[in-house]
Amino acid sequence: MSSALSRRRFFQLAGLATLAFPLRGLAALDTSGGDEVVLLNDIHVTGIPEEKIPANAKADGEHLRSAVKQILALPKKPAAVIINGDLALAVGTAADYAVVRELIAPLREAGIPLHLTLGNHDVRDVFSQAFPEMKSASSLKEPRHNSVIDLPSTRLILLDTLDQTPGPGGRLGAEQIAWMLARIDEVPTKPVVLIGHHNPQVGGDSRSYKGGIADTADFWPELAKRPQVKAYVHGHTHEWTQAKENDIHIISTIACAYVFNPNTNATGWTSARFNPLGFQLKLNTLEPDHAWSGETKWFFGRQPAPKKAGAKQK
Repeated sequence: MSSALSRRRFFQLAGLATLAFPLRGLAALDTSGGDEVVLLNDIHVTGIPEEKIPANAKADGEHLRSAVKQILALPKKPAAVIINGDLALAVGTAADYAVVRELIAPLREAGIPLHLTLGNHDVRDVFSQAFPEMKSASSLKEPRHNSVIDLPSTRLILLDTLDQTPGPGGRLGAEQIAWMLARIDEVPTKPVVLIGHHNPQVGGDSRSYKGGIADTADFWPELAKRPQVKAYVHGHTHEWTQAKENDIHIISTIACAYVFNPNTNATGWTSARFNPLGFQLKLNTLEPDHAWSGETKWFFGRQPAPKKAGAKQK
């Protein structure tokens, strides 16, 4: 990290990783407070002073710190804040996650539920040790860190796409796919939005498929059969893009820490507002004069096919 983080401070933060404070981001949560959540991804925080920082990144977590301040200043408290993977800069360490805890602590103190997913720069075992109070909604033989958030209008299912660290590609695995489909089938008439760090290998720019979810073909046809599934939201590509496959929205939200091409993308976080027919995403860029600052876009969900006249009721 930067010189602002001394070696003494580094070891203090590393020690914090063994402490547990309630983040309220538990496995399944009925957020009766509303249908608005905040999405961040690719925060890429480091707790290692000597670690090399990408040219477009901030070495001291400045972007995440700024995002947290902006979220706390919202006129209405969000039902949840979701940080969608790549919490760590390179390969997740206890020191990295200690810094993450410190930077997101103001959100916890404000009583905002927090949910974290894992990306290809995270290490599942180290994360679990650093955040022991964040229990997974699933209990699988191949452990995964999952959450289910039931908003008044919409079910959000948070997936663990981490395969290997720091390999770029992701994977759900057969057990998690079965778990995901079971959670979808529990709400046949309620819209479902899936959230995971890696992009699926369908829809959008095929150049990004190599670093996407390797077993997409094992679950996407099943999603297509379930009209309550409206969208899959991801990070990983550090881009703001939208696509569709089988009328399911595939959306990449902006990265918090840095972008690969500052001429075509921006850093920041995303506000999401859901209703029974769709949802609105609003970009909150950390560059206030960016052309995308405040941009909003509605995504309307596919609807079940209308019944044909004279069709027999089952």
